[in-house]
Amino acid sequence: MRILLAGIPAPYDALLYTRAERDQAVIFEPACASFLRPVIDAGTLRPWYTPTGDQWLLALPPGYSQNHAISSVEDLIKRHPGLGQRLSAYADVSEPLWWELPPAAKPALSAPIPRILIGVGEHPAIAWEAGNAIPITPVRILAPADHVLLALLAASAGRRRLQQVTDTIVLPAPPTTIAGRLAELAAQAVAVAHEQHALTHEFARRLLADFGPPGSTLSAALQRWWELEFRELLAEVARALRNPIPEPFQPFWAARHAEGRARYYALASELAAIEAAIDELAQPLWQAQEQ
Repeated sequence: MRILLAGIPAPYDALLYTRAERDQAVIFEPACASFLRPVIDAGTLRPWYTPTGDQWLLALPPGYSQNHAISSVEDLIKRHPGLGQRLSAYADVSEPLWWELPPAAKPALSAPIPRILIGVGEHPAIAWEAGNAIPITPVRILAPADHVLLALLAASAGRRRLQQVTDTIVLPAPPTTIAGRLAELAAQAVAVAHEQHALTHEFARRLLADFGPPGSTLSAALQRWWELEFRELLAEVARALRNPIPEPFQPFWAARHAEGRARYYALASELAAIEAAIDELAQPLWQAQEQ
């Protein structure tokens, strides 16, 4: 029987930093780095491999203020000046210790790494997490974790079982040979999903860097650029970024777009084949446990 931990309760907005705010705080005071951790929530969680988003959480553990004689935001800023630029605007908040995470956050904060993060819904995203990100409810955590557990949970039968449980889950115990193969397949799935994310992120980053005016962001359509035909991409860049791709550069971008799309869908096919192989191995294990 494995315990499913809840992610931390939704924090105050004041504790959520943008990437730029986080970087500024750490540059001003490097010691802040250990308290500012990337956030994964239900909106950013992706299957197999989930990138961290652009939100960072001030994750002061429960009891931190008492241990360091901090009784106000001013006291906290004196101890950590790097936090001052953001937190000084909230000095008048009357609730005590609002800058700390609540005691209910302790299990999520101390969950060992690597972990498996579990989303919500009929087909929840299940991902490997080996960094220092903090999941926020309703994302759940299984830790400690290994790739065998990842494969069992990510299988179709595992996802169905997760819909039926809240705090604990009993997982099948596969024979050694099957466990080894499941672990291998799950590790491959994580690597493929990681490559797919890197591919999509880099193309989108180049679009924004080359054609986005300062302060602009990509539209939803451009963030999913692989779903567009090249003529649609040209039109969307002109519409969303108000900066058309110059005609002399269009052949370069057409080739890059075609290559990126082909690789994206090749990786999607590879991932689907891996998931089918996991299901073939895991389904009998779940069925045997139910009997």
